[in-house]
Amino acid sequence: RIKGVTEEDIQTATVFVNKAEKYPGKILELPYLIESDLLEERSEGKFRTIRIDDLKEKKGINFILDIDPTSFQLPEIKKIFLNTKTIFVNAVMGYTPNFSDGSGALYSLIDQNSECLKLFGGGDTLQDFKLLLPDIFSRAKGDPGYYFFTGGGAILKAIEQGSATGMEPVKELFV
Repeated sequence: RIKGVTEEDIQTATVFVNKAEKYPGKILELPYLIESDLLEERSEGKFRTIRIDDLKEKKGINFILDIDPTSFQLPEIKKIFLNTKTIFVNAVMGYTPNFSDGSGALYSLIDQNSECLKLFGGGDTLQDFKLLLPDIFSRAKGDPGYYFFTGGGAILKAIEQGSATGMEPVKELFV
């Protein structure tokens, strides 16, 4: 059991996993997580890297508050991100502001793929990106491969429609 995870969280995750099984290879399980003894602060000696396999084998896990950035340095993970045609990000990965290293590593790796369509949705996601990687964020605002949606629901609408360019506000950009 993971501290802070409720029965409702488990039910929601189960529904998601069951739906995701229809799309093999579309969900990426990152191998390293940040486990913390404390929820509200990042205190030296009170957090550590654990392997995702530890979640399956160990009982009594403390709070999982981020993805360890080393997950994004593994060649097999990098290859997936660098060869993907579309990426969407609709939430921060860590329990910010105390744990945001995973999000920074993710955004940096996504930026290295110059060929893919990058969809970022939600005010928290955009704020996180802007704070963690201001130079990349500033450049990305003028990059036609990036789409930024201030509402998290907007990006979900784009996915539902199959394209960000089908949304009325985005269509206006191409007139």
